[in-house]
Amino acid sequence: MSDFVYVQKRAQALPMKTLIKTAAVLGTLCAATPVAAAPVTYDCTLQSYEKHGWIASRVLVFVDHDEKVSGVMDGIIASRQKTPMIVPYDQRSKQRLKLKWTLKNLGSSQGSTKVTYSATMDEPRMKLSISARVHGADNRPSGSGPCKRSDIKLN
Repeated sequence: MSDFVYVQKRAQALPMKTLIKTAAVLGTLCAATPVAAAPVTYDCTLQSYEKHGWIASRVLVFVDHDEKVSGVMDGIIASRQKTPMIVPYDQRSKQRLKLKWTLKNLGSSQGSTKVTYSATMDEPRMKLSISARVHGADNRPSGSGPCKRSDIKLN
């Protein structure tokens, strides 16, 4: 069954507002030569290899390969802002995406500090590995863990 026929059959049970949105999306998809991949959200549960709380236990990673956009959200970012951080899109290979971000003025035992994060999202293995550089400290916090696809959206 073609995508168009499937959408037509599904449309019979949908309200008018949804039909208009579906038609707009279908028009966009048909206009594109290759089939576009949908944005993906990964919900990752991390095991931290340090005890000071620099690595969050849960991290959301947002990836849109077609638009070359990526973002991250965790409890540390949420304490600073209510929205995910858009981070540079850096696809290292078909399997791995590198994510880097910096948070400033985080509270620490030394007062206020800056932390630079670097993470690697291994999409086929559904795994996130993350490390942090706490400026002014000798430790190198890190963690990793499994991810699952989620329906949480970037915006």
